[in-house]
Amino acid sequence: MRHIGSLTKQADAERLAAYLVTEGISAHSEADGSEWAIWVRDENRLDDAREAFRDFKHNPEDSRYKHVERTAAALRREETVKREAARKHVVEMRGKWGKGGTAKRAPLVFALIGACVLASLWTKSMDSSEGRPPTAEEQLLLFASAASYSATDPNDPARAFIDIRHGQIWRLITPIFMHGDIWHLVMNVYWFYFLGSQIEHFEGSWKLALLVLTAALLSNVVQAVSQGPNFLGISGVDSAFFGYVWIKSKYDPSSRLVISNLTIVIFIAFLFYCLRPGSNIANEAHFVGLGVGVVMAYLPLLFRPSGKQMN
Repeated sequence: MRHIGSLTKQADAERLAAYLVTEGISAHSEADGSEWAIWVRDENRLDDAREAFRDFKHNPEDSRYKHVERTAAALRREETVKREAARKHVVEMRGKWGKGGTAKRAPLVFALIGACVLASLWTKSMDSSEGRPPTAEEQLLLFASAASYSATDPNDPARAFIDIRHGQIWRLITPIFMHGDIWHLVMNVYWFYFLGSQIEHFEGSWKLALLVLTAALLSNVVQAVSQGPNFLGISGVDSAFFGYVWIKSKYDPSSRLVISNLTIVIFIAFLFYCLRPGSNIANEAHFVGLGVGVVMAYLPLLFRPSGKQMN
């Protein structure tokens, strides 16, 4: 900000500052002892501002200075409205990376990521040795233990629920915390953080927890019933996050959730790539999770007050 000169009358100073604003030069006046100083913010317009100051001082009653205060006020209001609109519709990422910013805004996301890492290490699920049997710790967290499942009648429609029927209800959720190898863990944690931190930051930890529990429960159940209980990973929840953010960003801009078109294409392409024969991937969990996210995002929009229209 640069000082271009001073005038003795407040009215003259305010009129000149207003004139500069109408000329596209950001300026204001302020008291400076017995005079009024004119300050200009635009360094690259200093020469223009100084020339305008000289012209004004030479002839302050010139017709071009009439009504400039009204025009300048309108321009300032318009600029304020634009800044406010931009602030509401742009996701502000500054501060998420400083002083633990993201951790403060998404504590549940970080807690669940920590649970994934610890469970994968504790159960040794990332040991990809060929033909190794599941560890005792893995057996405790899978949807059903191998021993219980193999000892149950194959014709029993509730075979996958054998341990859950005996009270081990944690198995409905715990498979999401284990991962098959380091790349499986890294990829799932990346999507969980990228999408989940937005949801928790803008919609709260309770909404995130509800989405995680619903997606984990439904995707695990469908996967276990259709393909058996030997599956693991949090990708079904990731798919729910994707569906939720996708629908919210498209139909509810006020949510401030955002996702680029390129990210949408990449994620959907990956889901269909996983369908290739012999992939050994829990595809049922992926698509059930996606459906959960889409429904949980869109359903509340159907019950909006009639005055609020979707765009």
